Amino acid sequence: MKVVGLVTEYNPFHNGHRYHIQQAKAVTGADVVVAVMSGNFVQRGEPALFDKWTRTQAALANGVDLVIELPTFYAVQPSHIFAEGAVRLLAAMGIKDMVFGSEHAEVDFLKLAEQAPSVASGHAFQEKNQTFAQAYATQLAEETGFVLEDPNDILAFGYAKAVLKLGVEMTLHPIQRVAAGYHDQGFADDQTIASASSIRLALHKGKFEKVQSVVPAATLAALTTAPNTIAFETPFWQLLKYRLTTDTIGQLGQVYQMAEGLEHRLAAVTLGEPGPKNYQNFIKTVKSKRYTFARIQRTLLYTLLNVKVDQMQAAMQDPYLRILGFTDAGQTFLSQIKKTVTLPLISKVDQNLAKANLRLDYKAGKLWQMLASDGGQQQDVTRQPIHFVHSTKADGGSTNEI
Repeated sequence: MKVVGLVTEYNPFHNGHRYHIQQAKAVTGADVVVAVMSGNFVQRGEPALFDKWTRTQAALANGVDLVIELPTFYAVQPSHIFAEGAVRLLAAMGIKDMVFGSEHAEVDFLKLAEQAPSVASGHAFQEKNQTFAQAYATQLAEETGFVLEDPNDILAFGYAKAVLKLGVEMTLHPIQRVAAGYHDQGFADDQTIASASSIRLALHKGKFEKVQSVVPAATLAALTTAPNTIAFETPFWQLLKYRLTTDTIGQLGQVYQMAEGLEHRLAAVTLGEPGPKNYQNFIKTVKSKRYTFARIQRTLLYTLLNVKVDQMQAAMQDPYLRILGFTDAGQTFLSQIKKTVTLPLISKVDQNLAKANLRLDYKAGKLWQMLASDGGQQQDVTRQPIHFVHSTKADGGSTNEI
């Protein structure tokens, strides 16, 4: 079987994602598409709009054959760790072709990554009034002439560096983003492809009818039937405010990525008078030139999950392949790799796994339920992969958990 790997968030799944899947098959000639997808929280530290099962359903209905969860300890990370984790999982399944969107699809990202090893020692890193990512991009531009600033290019560069670091055999296929930019905040009524950011913004404003032309039937169905986190900021802020108020500075200082005295700033802003009015007000007050919005938000999520540095490091040493769903073709691929796969394949989570290997994913699932509109179903224990069977119906087919 010819297999192609994708790294995704599908937050939510939209027509651009379907185009991406179609292009991935066309570029590689693959007949099986495997997506490594972030679970209930995405890279920026926010809860996914829909839970991982709802997004898996949409992916399987629109061309993906196997969905593997990118564990929380990889998914909610800076781009280089996110990318390395995803490449590690794809390589463990023996996948040798990877397709991803890029703002500059003509660039040879592997060659660019080969030119970059000495970047971290450059003078740009002595500047304290910019983020690490900005300093890295500055030094890379000086050494290679390429300006690394677009989100998908940054991830593409991360994938290339991961391939080199891990020493895996993998061909990278960048494809050009079309119609919508990553950060677009709006789209025209006649558009059929829009960015995930603009779709989430439209939903946040209650403009459900506006997104009908830019998402497939499975996502439209989820908007009317599935729990969502459109209004997550209010419960998130209440839970966070409690933690920042009751934990000591010493306890906060042990949280993963809580560095350079950030715990003092978070506590001071929370306990100050009159105090932040809401989550956005809090974030804007805390943010500085040294930390991006995403970095702050990831740290706040780790704070809510009470993830310590040693716990995160231990979790990252023990990766696995959690199966969320598959089609018949995906099931056939799984059968073929069972004897060669180099990481544990997990299809069912019991209490023992939830308390050990999958502890962080389990906690993240519980937190997602607290932030969702009506809680939704249990996310891990008792849940089994979705088996999606295609039919001739426009909606795609039927599903069952096995």
